Amino acid sequence: MSLETLSRQQAILEAANEMIITVSLDQRLMYINLAGRRMLGIPAALNLDLERIYVRDLHSNDVYQQLDQQIFPQVIAASEAWEGELEFCDLMGECFPSHLTVIPHTSKEGKVLWITGIARDLRRRREFESQQRLAMRVFESTIEGIMVTDGRARILQVNSAFTEITGYQAEEILGLTPKILQSNHHDAAFYKAMWASIAKYDRWQGEVWNRRKDGSVYLQWLSINCVRNEQGEIENYISITHDLSELRAKEAQIQHLAHHDPLTGLGNRHQLNERLHQAVRHAKSQQEELALILFDLGRIQIINETLGHNWCDRLISEQSKKLQALVGDADTLVRVGADEFAVLIEDYESTHDITQLAYDIKKKLQQPVTIDDKEVTLSPSIGVGFFPTDGFDADTLLTNTQTALSEAKNSGRDTFRFFDHKMSENARQLLKLEQALRTAISGEGLSLHFQPKVQLVDQQLYGVEALIRWQHPELGPLSPAVFIPLAEESGLIVEIGAWVIEEACRAMVRWRDAGLAIPRVAINIAVQQLEQEDFPSWLESVIKNHQLSLDNFELEITETGLMANELCALATLSSLQEKGFRIALDDFGTGYSSLSYLRKLPLSTLKIDRSFVMDMGNDDTSLSIVQTIVQLAHNLKLDLVAEGVEEEAQARQLLAMGCQLAQGFLYYKPLPEDELVKLLAKS
Repeated sequence: MSLETLSRQQAILEAANEMIITVSLDQRLMYINLAGRRMLGIPAALNLDLERIYVRDLHSNDVYQQLDQQIFPQVIAASEAWEGELEFCDLMGECFPSHLTVIPHTSKEGKVLWITGIARDLRRRREFESQQRLAMRVFESTIEGIMVTDGRARILQVNSAFTEITGYQAEEILGLTPKILQSNHHDAAFYKAMWASIAKYDRWQGEVWNRRKDGSVYLQWLSINCVRNEQGEIENYISITHDLSELRAKEAQIQHLAHHDPLTGLGNRHQLNERLHQAVRHAKSQQEELALILFDLGRIQIINETLGHNWCDRLISEQSKKLQALVGDADTLVRVGADEFAVLIEDYESTHDITQLAYDIKKKLQQPVTIDDKEVTLSPSIGVGFFPTDGFDADTLLTNTQTALSEAKNSGRDTFRFFDHKMSENARQLLKLEQALRTAISGEGLSLHFQPKVQLVDQQLYGVEALIRWQHPELGPLSPAVFIPLAEESGLIVEIGAWVIEEACRAMVRWRDAGLAIPRVAINIAVQQLEQEDFPSWLESVIKNHQLSLDNFELEITETGLMANELCALATLSSLQEKGFRIALDDFGTGYSSLSYLRKLPLSTLKIDRSFVMDMGNDDTSLSIVQTIVQLAHNLKLDLVAEGVEEEAQARQLLAMGCQLAQGFLYYKPLPEDELVKLLAKS
């Protein structure tokens, strides 16, 4: 072979993209081309005669064992080539897949002299295959329907979502055009504009009505994109569709739920606000009048607690059907809240018509209701307001009608009231009073008085009850009977309760620092405080921050207050007892289920309500009730305090019955702190 021929062959080997590598029978590299050197990280200038590299240097241990023990022996023994895939590792230790052909070179006698390997790097192919698999998974798993056509709009490929949306299997539609899906809902101008956009921008998107295989028409969001080749010719159209039918149905459902009450099917507060504003605008433009009626069923909370939520829901549903029969189709009847409804009347002849409707609603709702052999009678309250007399805008009309409803409730229920401007003035005064109370909580004006409790046997001081007082900057001292209900309605009772606890703790610290014996202080706890999830932990931390003992306190709760949220209150009281607090039940005997509460409540003390104590001298029933309560407390091993003791005779009777403790004007009125300190110093 001439030198020129050898040189030409060498150039060919060096120009090849595949790795070409020749090894001796002892597996030492004799030759490797440039492509192989690049793949394996072998410098082009490295001389294999001087720097020896072996096959084992180019593979992991497992792969080398396969070459050394299986492939090479097989190739040498059979003098036949081997072909397959295995990994190479470059000199930096990074491995990569390859397709390898192992070729033996033999002498004339058939003896193998050396071995040549030709390897092709598979990294790019593997990456491409991975991308293809990923693309196919995305293509098949996406919820959007995908259709691929050629440049002449003949369908080449569709995915599973397309089949689910249209009902056509792939074999039914391949080779056809998308015209098979047309619904005839769009005219020629629509499609002309669509194709014009595709021609100009290579894309189009919008809403299209198409037809499924079963003939049903559906709305879809369609996006069409062009794929062009290097010459700018359109090779494919790719359309992506999303079925909007379910989305629009859900939107309609959401819209319905946003404007309707799920229990009764009536409109809700949101619908009332919209229609009231719309009706007021129309009435202003046409110089017409409107009437708004608000009413509640009455006693719903007690019914809910007694007969359960499900029974109460059925009651509300039944009453809503009766109301629909009374209210005209042109009028708007909505359920505003739990048991509160509203009627908006836009067309009526006279005020007498509204009066008659309010009366009919009252009489209908007052009728006894029987469900599952359980019968209740409701006490509805109704408030009526007129446009423009009682409000020249929707919000004012609604507010004033609510004021009329409140007046009906305060009048004893089972009645209706028209809005009166005096009621509005009363509401403004209450709001002003509420704002002043907020200021007093954060500033000055509130104080604590303490009414001592004594042992009946010797009149020695036993403990005190902390009672809040408010000195109004304009009105002077206000009774708790005035501002506590206001605080409960406005939600301020939680802040007031926290203030009382903090102030009581500060007072007790002052007594301790003065060297006085600290009496046990009873603090009234509102049910709204018990509804606070972190109340037990908060109360414990406040007391410990003042370095006081939990035994210095007794928490007083009222039976009637517990009725508002029994389950939550009981859970909180149990937590307070576990922490070590004493709990007293105030005004015992005034609630409707006293004995059941005694079984459930974690009590330390019972307090006999003052009404029984005051009447027991001239009322045998009150006397029997007090005797029963005393005996009950003894049997349950509870402390017993009689409230409202004002006469010596009452004290003697209570002591004779076995009552140990009392408080009342016979002994002490509520004292300011400075007077209590003097008393503690004497004691």
